[in-house]
Amino acid sequence: MATTDLHMHILPYDYLSDNRVDQWGLANTACLIHAARQQVPNSILLDNGDFLHGTAMGDLVLERAGLDDAPAIDVATHPMIAAMNHLDYDAANLGNHDFDRGVDVLLGAIGQASFPVLSANSVLRRAACPTQDTTLMPPFTILHRKVTDTGGAVGDLGIGVLGLLPPGSLRQGSGQDNLPETRDIVETARAYVPLMRQNGADIVIVLAHSGLGGSTHVPNMENALVPLSRLDGIDAIVGGHTHQVFPAGDHAAHGPNSTEGRLNGIPTVMPGFWGSHLGIVDLDLTHQDGRWQVSSAKVDLRAVTGADRTPANSVVKTPSTLRKPHTPPTPASAPDLPTLLDGLHEKTLSHMRTRVGHSLEDLDTYLALVGADNATRLVQVAMADYAHQIQQDMAGEVLPVLASSAPFKSGGLGGANYYSDVPAGDITLRSVSDLYIFPNELILVRATGAYLKDWLERSVSIYNQVLPGDRRVALKEDATPGYLLEAVFGLTYQVDLSQPARFTPAGAASGLAAGRIIDLCHNAQAVHDDDEFLLATSDFRARGGGGFPVAPADRIMPTPPIAIRDVLKAFVERNEVIEVSPAPIWRFANVPGASIMFKSSPRAATAVQKYPWLSIDCVTARDAKGFAHYEMEL
Repeated sequence: MATTDLHMHILPYDYLSDNRVDQWGLANTACLIHAARQQVPNSILLDNGDFLHGTAMGDLVLERAGLDDAPAIDVATHPMIAAMNHLDYDAANLGNHDFDRGVDVLLGAIGQASFPVLSANSVLRRAACPTQDTTLMPPFTILHRKVTDTGGAVGDLGIGVLGLLPPGSLRQGSGQDNLPETRDIVETARAYVPLMRQNGADIVIVLAHSGLGGSTHVPNMENALVPLSRLDGIDAIVGGHTHQVFPAGDHAAHGPNSTEGRLNGIPTVMPGFWGSHLGIVDLDLTHQDGRWQVSSAKVDLRAVTGADRTPANSVVKTPSTLRKPHTPPTPASAPDLPTLLDGLHEKTLSHMRTRVGHSLEDLDTYLALVGADNATRLVQVAMADYAHQIQQDMAGEVLPVLASSAPFKSGGLGGANYYSDVPAGDITLRSVSDLYIFPNELILVRATGAYLKDWLERSVSIYNQVLPGDRRVALKEDATPGYLLEAVFGLTYQVDLSQPARFTPAGAASGLAAGRIIDLCHNAQAVHDDDEFLLATSDFRARGGGGFPVAPADRIMPTPPIAIRDVLKAFVERNEVIEVSPAPIWRFANVPGASIMFKSSPRAATAVQKYPWLSIDCVTARDAKGFAHYEMEL
C-alpha cells in the first residue's frame, strides 16, 4: 500500500477555503488502509515523499516552535509524523518539498518517526559510484517480515525498499548551505538494486518521487519513471511528485509493454496527492530454488469516496468542522486521526482567520486558464512592488521590473472546487495562503528577452493546438496541470494556439521551431532578445521546476531570503485596501472560425462579468465531477 504527496493534508479539511472536504486527507485514506489490511495477511504501508509541509496546520506548528529563528523543531509535536506513526507506516521516501524548511527541520521531524526514512540520491559527499556516496539518509532498507502463505505456513521475506527524489529539485535559499546535492534517478537505482539483492532483498520496491515524463532517459531528468522501469531487478514502482494518478487513461505512450498498471511490464502506481488515493500493488510470490519470485502482479488505485470516517465507538468528540452527519461509520478499529489532532485543528482555524487587509472586489482563478486572473495578478503586483524596493536599495543599473506567477489552484485533478476564491471584504491569513499556497521564496533574475520568450513558450505549452475552423477543441488535457501557466506581469502578449507548442506539456523540447507567443511588448514596445529585465519569480521556477528554463547562477541577484507568501502579506498590510486591475496581461490570438472548450467551476459563469473582453458561453452547467463546461470563441 502506498501514499504520496500528502503535503501535510492529514484531516479532511481545506484551510484555504475554510471548509470540510471529502476528496482528500490522510484521515480519509486511513479508512482505505484499514480496509485493505483486512483483505490480506501480508501487507506493508509506504509513503513516497513530500509529506512534511504544505498546509496551514504544518505552518502553524513550525511558527509556534519558533523555527524562523531556531535550527530545530520539537518533533514530538509534528502532526504528520504523529499521524504516520499512528498508522504504522513501514517506510517512507523523501520528496523535494520535505527540504523546504531546511535540513535541520527535516532531520528534527523525522527523528521521531517509528519507520525508516530513505533517500538514495540526496548526497552529502559524492564518490565515483552512487553506492559509495555519503548520503543524507539511508538509501534503502530491507524489511524482514514473517509472511503466511496460502497453505498457512510462515516464512521469511526480505522486502527491499529504495528511495529516490527528483534531481536538482531541492529548494535553495534561506541560508541552507547544508543542503545535499542530488544524483540522477536511473543512475542511482541501477547501482543500488543489485546491492539490495546482495543484502537479502527477495523483492525490490522503488519509491521514486518522480512522474512519468519522457520515454528517453536524459541525465538528471525530473520525471523519470519510464526509463526507470526498464532497469533489471525491480519488482514494483511507486511514483509521485506530479500529483497525477496511474494507472489512468492512455498508457501506450509510456513504453511498448505498458498496460493497465504497468510501465514496461513493471507494476507501477501513482496514488495522486494529499491522500486522494491509496495505491496498491498486489504481488503473488512463489518460493522456488530457495528464493521468492514474483509470479504475477496486479495494481489497484483506490480513491477516497467521501464517506464519513469517524470510528463508531469513538467517545472523543470529533471537531465540529470535521463532522459529517447521516453517513455510515467505519469499523470500530479504523484509525481516528481527527480525534488525535482535535486541538491543533481548532488552533489552526483560529489563526487562519486573522485579518490583514481588505479587498474591494472578489479575487479568484476561475478563468485563469483563459487569461482572466485577478487573484494571481495581486500576487504578481506584490512581487513586483518588492522587487522595486530591492532595486532601489541596490547600487547599479535600474532595470524594468517584471513578476511571474501561476494560478496554483485551477481545478484539474484537484476538483471543481479547487480554485482560489477570496470574496470582496476582509483579507485574512487564510486568504493570503489561498492566493499563494506554496512556501516558495522570491528570487530576482536578470532576464533577457530571449529567456522570457522561452519562459512563456514553456508556460503556454499546456494548451492543445487549435486550427482555423476547429470547433470546441479541448483547451488542454485534463491531466496537464494548470499551475504550469506562468504569466509575466509587466509584459503584454498574445498566445497563438494555431501554432504547435515549442515544448511538450511535460516540459521537454518538442523539436518544433515555431512559437505561440506573439506581440510580446513592454510599455507598448516590442521586446528584443537582448533586452534586459529584472524578473521576480519563485526559487522553484528559477531552478527549472516544472520544466521552466533554469536561471544561470550569475543571473540571480543577491537578495535577502523571503517567502512569496510573506511578500504578499506585507503588501496587503501596508496598503490596507486592495484594488486589482482586471486588464489582461495576455489574450489568445484570433484563430478564424475556431473555438475552445474548457472546464471550470460553475461560479466562473458569474466571474466572467469582470472580464468583458471574453466571449464565453456555458455549455454544461455541471458534469458528474461538478465542473461546468464553457465554450470560448477564438
